[in-house]
Amino acid sequence: MKNSIITIIVIVTLFIVALSGCINTVGTGILLLQITDAPSNLNITKALVNISNIEVHLIGKGWCTIIEESQLLDLIELKNVKKVLGNVTISTGRYTQIRLHVDDALITIDGIEHNLKISSNTIQLISPFSINENETTTLTIDFDVQSSVFSTGSNKYTMKPTIKVIQE
Repeated sequence: MKNSIITIIVIVTLFIVALSGCINTVGTGILLLQITDAPSNLNITKALVNISNIEVHLIGKGWCTIIEESQLLDLIELKNVKKVLGNVTISTGRYTQIRLHVDDALITIDGIEHNLKISSNTIQLISPFSINENETTTLTIDFDVQSSVFSTGSNKYTMKPTIKVIQE
């Protein structure tokens, strides 16, 4: 049953990607996109981020939505662990950026939950990578929560993401 659901999700994702123009007749490769979090010294017990979709920018084609599935992630649970965000077939070529659209974010500090503001609800990662024909490119988005979360006073917090994109 679980494999059937995963197969359906992959087929729907590929259909959406095909409609978005990220697949062409020149060739395709696979992008495996993961996320992790570097260890934090803050007293944060949860850092929930709801990513609604992910786009990549292909030189000469523009932005392509590659994942259009809402994913609620607790960045604290990702310390030294990798979670797959998506494994999609996209056009070969040179990509310049990754864009994560965030619907909302919450952070729990000292047992108290607070809204976490992310500027424009978008995290833009300028990190060029290439997709080669019949090859898998693995990218890991490595959040550093400690360096990303700031108090703006009156129990309000903002995230200015400190992120590395690691190509494996």
